Amino acid sequence: MKTRAIMVAAGASVLLFSGTTSAYAYPVNDAPDLTNNSLYAAGKLPDAACAKKPAKGKTLASVTKHVNAIISCLNNTWGSYLKEANLPFVPTLVEMEGKYRTDCRGRTLSPKKSAVFYCGRLANFIVQIRADWIKASDDVQIFARLSSAYGEHVLNMVDIAEAYNALHADDGTEISEQLRRYSLQAQCISGVTAKSLWPALGYPAKDAKRLAGLAKAEADKSKFNIFGKGANLAYWFNRGHSTGNPKSCNTWTAPAGKVA
Repeated sequence: MKTRAIMVAAGASVLLFSGTTSAYAYPVNDAPDLTNNSLYAAGKLPDAACAKKPAKGKTLASVTKHVNAIISCLNNTWGSYLKEANLPFVPTLVEMEGKYRTDCRGRTLSPKKSAVFYCGRLANFIVQIRADWIKASDDVQIFARLSSAYGEHVLNMVDIAEAYNALHADDGTEISEQLRRYSLQAQCISGVTAKSLWPALGYPAKDAKRLAGLAKAEADKSKFNIFGKGANLAYWFNRGHSTGNPKSCNTWTAPAGKVA
């Protein structure tokens, strides 16, 4: 048997599932905290009530302020929603870096590219702001990165990450599929987030269509696609965005073709 290693958030230790076991899809077996998590019964994520984001600008200071405003909106919106549903909530913290360094798992960050990494054990983001974000003509890529990382945070808070980490697999093929199911669920939660926050933060409606395309394009350029094919990343993002409801993000019961 093999297990995969993943960092999980501190402070959310209660497994959340109802008394009945729902259907599951291979290779996920007897894991109701994944297939029937209480998050799926919490309803739609309400429209955010955050203030319009400050302009990104083209300085490190202005981009930092912009990022902090988005994360504040993420914490406020998801915090109110999870507390209302009697689910655990831990506000994520942010460590800003404007220079080259390593991420929370010790991996070396690119010295030229902006990046967002979610460090589950500490429930914080490492955000490295580089020239690409500072010089960019718009801020859609920034929101895409932050909402994707926050999807992981949501899965940690409701113990989906912990349950995923506890899964067993007989070989690398099973491990890979379980990783894709986890990653695609976080992508779907990102779509739910975008549905809620996009108008409140003042993004143009026409730019919302670009979010799914960004994830697809990045996956299509990759040689490995360990997080899922570009088409499936776009599918799950659009699924979450169209419903605005985490219930639609249950990748653990989805057919294998939707998580390839």
